[in-house]
Amino acid sequence: MMIQEERCPRNPRGRGRLHGGAVAACILMTALLLALLPAPGGAHPPKEVVLSYDQAKQTLEVRITHVVSDPAKHFIEKVEIRKAGKTISQTEYQSQPGPETFSYTYPLDAAPGDLIEVKASCSIFGSKTEKLTVGK
Repeated sequence: MMIQEERCPRNPRGRGRLHGGAVAACILMTALLLALLPAPGGAHPPKEVVLSYDQAKQTLEVRITHVVSDPAKHFIEKVEIRKAGKTISQTEYQSQPGPETFSYTYPLDAAPGDLIEVKASCSIFGSKTEKLTVGK
């Protein structure tokens, strides 16, 4: 007596794997989909954020290096200033002053020993945070 194996009509070989052509088609479709999705090409966080505090003028200078080809489209969008862990200033921008290094100055009442933290965020991708202890 011979037992005949029953096969699935959709998969005549009776195996649970995809046909070689189907695998190739899936790989090709995935590659095309990934190629067509928008990616943050060239987007990057600021390269450098340098802080300096002028005690006499009670001002904080934030010097940012963020190299871009078009500062109207790819720019530092937000600068957040925190003192002692609390946000004291958050400024949003629509462009950056130049294609490389630029500075912003903010009024800031701080005493020696205060910890200042500044976060500069790119409009497309990433951010950089730096800290400064006043008087050091």
